[in-house]
Amino acid sequence: MKLREALQEYERKKEEIKKQRQRIRAKYTKTSGEIVLKIFKNLERLEKQEIPKNVDPRLARIVKAEKDRYITALRNMLQKIEGIEDVEKILPEISRFHVTHGRHLLLIFEKEIYEINALLKALSEEYSAYLKEVGKIGIEDVKTKELLKELEDLRDTLKEEELSRENLMKQLEELQKQIKGLEAKPEFKALRESQERLKREISGKEINIRSKISKLQKPIKRMRLPESVAREFLKDSAYAINHPEEFLELLGRIENELDKKYKKTAEWAKTNLIKESQELANMKEELAKVEKELSDIVEKEEAKKREVEELKRKIREKEEKIKAFKKKVEELEEELKRSISKLERILGEKVETS
Repeated sequence: MKLREALQEYERKKEEIKKQRQRIRAKYTKTSGEIVLKIFKNLERLEKQEIPKNVDPRLARIVKAEKDRYITALRNMLQKIEGIEDVEKILPEISRFHVTHGRHLLLIFEKEIYEINALLKALSEEYSAYLKEVGKIGIEDVKTKELLKELEDLRDTLKEEELSRENLMKQLEELQKQIKGLEAKPEFKALRESQERLKREISGKEINIRSKISKLQKPIKRMRLPESVAREFLKDSAYAINHPEEFLELLGRIENELDKKYKKTAEWAKTNLIKESQELANMKEELAKVEKELSDIVEKEEAKKREVEELKRKIREKEEKIKAFKKKVEELEEELKRSISKLERILGEKVETS
C-alpha cells in the first residue's frame, strides 16, 4: 500500500473509532444522567422530610444543619456533570464527601442516606464501565502526516541555509580576489618603490646637510650665545634645516667671530642651506602624498580584510546551523520510520514510502 493510501485508511479508521466512542459516550451520558436525576429526586425528598418530634433537641439542631450542608454540597457537585466524562472530575469530591458528611444524618435518615450512597456508588461504577468499554476500542496515535510535513519544511529550510552559505562563500572568494588584486596593482608597487626611494633620498640629504652644519655647533657653543635660535641649534642641528632663515640670520651676526676653519662651513650654509632645505621639504611633501595614496589603498585593503573576517564568521555560523538542521533531519527520518512501522501494524499491511 502506498503511503498516501495508508494515511487515508488510517484517518478513515480513526474517524470510525471516534464515532464509536461518541456513541459509547452518548450511551453512558444518558445512563449516568438518569442516576444523577435519581439522586436529585432523593435529595428533594430528603429536603422535605422533617426531623421526628421525639429526637433530642440538641441532636435535632445538629442534624438539621448537617442536612442543609449535605444537600447543598451534593447538589453543587452533581450540577457539574454534563456528560459521562465529567463524572471523573467529581469522583475525588464524592470520596471526600462520604468521609466528612452524613455522620449524624445516618442516625435519623439512615434509609435515605444509604439510598443516595448506593446511587453515588452506581454512578462511580457506571463511569468505570464506560472506561472499560471505551478502552476496548481505540487506535494508536500516529504522527506520520505531521512528521512528513515537518521533515519537508526542515529540508526546505536546510536547502535555503546551504544556498545562503554558498552565496557567502562566493562573496568571500570575490573579496579575497579583490585584496590580491589591490596588492598586485602596478601603481601600488610603483608607490611602494617611490616611498622607499624618497625615504632613502631624504635620509641621505638630511645626513649630508647635518654633517656639514653640525660643525658649527662647537664654535657657537663656545660663544655662549643667549639667543633661542642658538640654543635650539645646539640641541639639534636639524633646527637649521627646518628654520634656515633664522639660522642664517644668526650666522650673519657671528660670522666674523668664527675661526678660519669654520668660515668655509658658514659660507656653504649661506650659499646652499635655503636651497637644500627647500629641496628636502619638497621631497618630504612628495613622500607625504605618496604615503597618503598608499594609506588610501591600504585602508581599502584593511576594510576588505575586515569584511573577509565578517564573512568567515557568518559562514561558520551557517555551517553550525546546517549541521544542527542535518542532525534534526536524521532524527525526524528515524522517527518517521518508527511511525510508518506503527502504521503498518495498525493497518496490517506493508507501506511503500517511495
